[in-house]
Amino acid sequence: MKIATKQGKLTRLTEPQLITNEIILRILQIALIEIRAADSLDKARMLADAFHNAPVMIASGREPQETWARILDTASRLEIETYVASLLGHVRS
Repeated sequence: MKIATKQGKLTRLTEPQLITNEIILRILQIALIEIRAADSLDKARMLADAFHNAPVMIASGREPQETWARILDTASRLEIETYVASLLGHVRS
């Protein structure tokens, strides 16, 4: 999935989106499968770092947009935001 960029930022990630806990959990499911299949420990660590807070945030009643923002912040820091965007696209298709 090719994502257009605008001023170095992924436009798909910055546009308002309807994010639900169900979508986040479906993305987490895919991320966990990717962690299991990762061919390097670094890839597995990055995915785990990006997604590990999501279950607690959902269980504690945080708004899905807040949980998603946390995931995106970490993904941006780890330079895997394109991958995270592709997971969102996959779940929505």
